[in-house]
Amino acid sequence: MTQDPVEVNMRQLRAFAAVAQHRSVRKAADSLHLTQPAVTRAVRGLERELGLTLFDRSSRGMSTTDEGDLVQLRVRRAIEHLEGAGREMDEAAAAGEPRARRCSLVGQVARRHLQAVIAIADHYTETAAALSLGLSQPSITLALRDLERIVGRDLFLRTSRGMVATTCGQIMVRCGKLALAEIGAIGSDLAASVGLVSGRLLVGALPLSGTVLAPRAISQLAAAHPELHVSVIESPYDALLQGLRCGDIDVMVGTLHPSPPNDMVQERLFDDVLSVVVRPGHPLAQRKRLALPDIANAEWVVPYRRTRSRNVFERAILAAGLSLPAHAIESNTVAMVRGLLRASDRLSVLSRRQALHEQRNGQLTLLPIELAGTELQIGVVMRADAIRSAGLEALLAELRALCEEESIGDLQTAATL
Repeated sequence: MTQDPVEVNMRQLRAFAAVAQHRSVRKAADSLHLTQPAVTRAVRGLERELGLTLFDRSSRGMSTTDEGDLVQLRVRRAIEHLEGAGREMDEAAAAGEPRARRCSLVGQVARRHLQAVIAIADHYTETAAALSLGLSQPSITLALRDLERIVGRDLFLRTSRGMVATTCGQIMVRCGKLALAEIGAIGSDLAASVGLVSGRLLVGALPLSGTVLAPRAISQLAAAHPELHVSVIESPYDALLQGLRCGDIDVMVGTLHPSPPNDMVQERLFDDVLSVVVRPGHPLAQRKRLALPDIANAEWVVPYRRTRSRNVFERAILAAGLSLPAHAIESNTVAMVRGLLRASDRLSVLSRRQALHEQRNGQLTLLPIELAGTELQIGVVMRADAIRSAGLEALLAELRALCEEESIGDLQTAATL
């Protein structure tokens, strides 16, 4: 049984899905407008690729095995993403634009089409896309033109900045990524059925809020499951949200949004607040008690605009009757905040858990200032309709265990400061 990413072709998957649906090669062949031998060859080719028997064959028909059920779930979802792309592109047609003929993306789109359009969107030129895939530039151009013929619309505009996806192109890229992600998860699903956590897990960490919790959980996850390949990217909320929607990342860790989008689900792990931090040896570090008016004229390093931390910080300052910091430096990474503070007498804010971590390591000092109304919920964000892989479930278990282990101790420590 394979544990590697599945590299089967779309023809095999379509044939498998049709046989699983109709429980008959003959009926599947009729629905696909193929010959019975062609469908049989495609299904057997998929079974050879996976090293599994996907159907129980009997005189009463063909029923999926347990492994076949797992494959069928992912293949059905991949097909749904492609069908959804066709519907969305039709709905996105501009007023007055001739409606393109409806076509069956599922019946005509191949892996090469999806890989080409995704690579062009990522790299902005056909030449760079070809290099990223190890293909020739003419093959990428041909795949794009073929896909545009299938969908009946232009997917990219050629501009001075390179090739930019049209609205339909953006839909095709997003749905194509989701479809390929479902197919790519088949191998890890099959491995999980025999107790092996493998495959890939892509974690998005929000700056200034996931830098303590996520690394420990991921480190423990990697030690417990060496066959699982974990990648971490730190970006602002909007960028990670886009990554979640197209399957580029599996989970976002950090400060939760008070009004999450309908297509996302959030899980709160613990509550936190913002704390004011300075460099060790800062003149204010010796004070036993401080209030916000005591730092009214301070210079600051603040989170980026439109982040949750920045919003609640500014509300706390204004609620205290103070003016917002003038000439503040904006930074969205703990490393840069740390460096800027250590090189000056500026103040900054971090989540309480992060601030305690920095203080324990002698990097920064937490000031005894109450920032009322800066409560934050820290947790994870996932696509509401996603099937959680074994790797993601294992990460969630590590995060929950760490929160349960540390929360009481951190809150007790915070209460003494």
